Amino acid sequence: MSPKPLKTLRPLDVANEEFQVSKTYVWGTIIAVWLASLLPWRTWPGSPDILLLILAFWCAYGAPGVGMVAAFIFGILMDVHDTNVLGRHALHYVLVLYAILIVRKRMMQFDVFAHFLHVLPIFVLAAIPSRLFEAWIEGEWPGWSWMWSGLLTALLWLAADLILKLPTRPVDDDDGLN
Repeated sequence: MSPKPLKTLRPLDVANEEFQVSKTYVWGTIIAVWLASLLPWRTWPGSPDILLLILAFWCAYGAPGVGMVAAFIFGILMDVHDTNVLGRHALHYVLVLYAILIVRKRMMQFDVFAHFLHVLPIFVLAAIPSRLFEAWIEGEWPGWSWMWSGLLTALLWLAADLILKLPTRPVDDDDGLN
């Protein structure tokens, strides 16, 4: 038996690297979630930021066109919609996607539960600069309920992985007949 060349070696979990979807599907999900984020439920204290979750998910999987520029644009759109301090959401979204880009290569070598462990501190800690910025501009501390939002957003990563990968999973048509 001759040894295989190093070029043929693959990571143990290559399923995540081979996840390919169309641009239409990616941007369709982003636009749909952005429209859902315009509803008033998102302003409740501790509600998860689904738009940020979807942007981070597609950024982690290397979807074309989803990066820090898209995060900045959608962050500004959310700031304008919420009539918040202009730049608070944009700062938060850009920080999250930057952190995702840093850990993406290592994160994609593991399963979805390890992804949750990678994104949990990102979603919680990346909100601190934007909350400090908001508190400085407004002159009052918004409280600590925003930490629940980061925790719930990270927990929803598990659901996002299941739902967003659903159209790309093969259908098992095996009915037991041979």
